[in-house]
Amino acid sequence: MRAHRVTLLLLFLLPAAPVLANLDVHPMRVHVDAGRTSSIRVQAQSPRTQYIRATVRRVVAPATDEEHEVEPPAGDASAIAVTPGMFALAGGGSRLVRVIALAPVTEETAFRVYFEGVRGAEAGADVEPVETASATIGVSLVWGVLVNVLPADGQVDMRLAEGRLVNRGTLRLGIRRIQHCVATVCSTHDIERSVYPGAALALPFQPTAGSRVRVDYRLSRDGYREHQQTLLP
Repeated sequence: MRAHRVTLLLLFLLPAAPVLANLDVHPMRVHVDAGRTSSIRVQAQSPRTQYIRATVRRVVAPATDEEHEVEPPAGDASAIAVTPGMFALAGGGSRLVRVIALAPVTEETAFRVYFEGVRGAEAGADVEPVETASATIGVSLVWGVLVNVLPADGQVDMRLAEGRLVNRGTLRLGIRRIQHCVATVCSTHDIERSVYPGAALALPFQPTAGSRVRVDYRLSRDGYREHQQTLLP
């Protein structure tokens, strides 16, 4: 028992080895317009060749407590395609991966594309990269990129109903803040929440007759540009 305690003490005294991710993926969120493609860059952070696999999941009830992911059924025309879906990434190199919307959508739809390292045998490669002992620990992280597929003629339509902000349009609302004004007295609430078509956001106040509610929001295709809309209860 004494020897065991001494061994544990020595392990704690050893300098911690730096931990590095083998990949960097950018951007972590993209949108795809109808009939167009978007690109994601995968950058190697390791000097060794890696084999990368991309997988697609559909996000169900995004940005809600019920959010979960499912694998699109084979032949699902409303899904997205990622090409290449499997590729070799040379040490220090990078690769552009294209995301393609397979068919038009009627409302903004969310997917997540995962990038992960696999063994050479899984990638169909003849030679598998050999990792050598090093003071640096390589961590194979799985990167998940959110992909929003947009309808061809997206509409913004938000309403107030029973203390909630309801999205009746066909585009995701990236809510930034909501201001509630009664006469000349206003209170501002920072929200930072996505509200997808058909979903609703509970307001941190109860709108009253005669008040004004100003919503500051972003749209997927506009990047960091903010929009404003004033609603009356």
